[in-house]
Amino acid sequence: YQRRVHGADDMKTTAEEDEELGGLDDGDEEDLTLISCDEENPAKFTIAKKAAMMCNLVKNIIEGDQTAKEIEIKKVSGSILNLIVEYLNHHNGKVPAEIAKPIRSVKMEKIVEDPWDAEFINKQTKKTIFQIILGANYMDIKSLLHLGCAKIATLIKGKSPEEIKKILGDDDDAGDGKDQKTADS
Repeated sequence: YQRRVHGADDMKTTAEEDEELGGLDDGDEEDLTLISCDEENPAKFTIAKKAAMMCNLVKNIIEGDQTAKEIEIKKVSGSILNLIVEYLNHHNGKVPAEIAKPIRSVKMEKIVEDPWDAEFINKQTKKTIFQIILGANYMDIKSLLHLGCAKIATLIKGKSPEEIKKILGDDDDAGDGKDQKTADS
């Protein structure tokens, strides 16, 4: 009987030790630097480790090398990385609720939980949204990838194939249809 009680005490000590180790190991207060792929003048963004861990690319690098402080994001330009860092900083490691599919509304405010997400993605141009989607895909940030895709889905929901072609076909947001002629020929 005594042995069992003694074992329970040992368990408690081990749990306490784990907690202390967890405290030491919990280096979420540290900052990381994310570096864009721009050759001439790569942009550097300082971000809290906790916020950056929403990005699986960063998470995998950190798990492989805990001393890593600067992480090069090879396929993302400075302007897009800036927006991605803004998104990561806003959420600060807390993954937002998943967006329900199929999309229920063409209003982003109605399909995302956080109004900030709707405002963030609504103010971007289509070209920028596509670049955010590519960046989020490369960096493996599921929630941002889904946010960008949901925004594009709201633009084409309920539209005819011709309208969809027009919406997705023009690079500028004017939609003057100049590109359509070249696409058809």
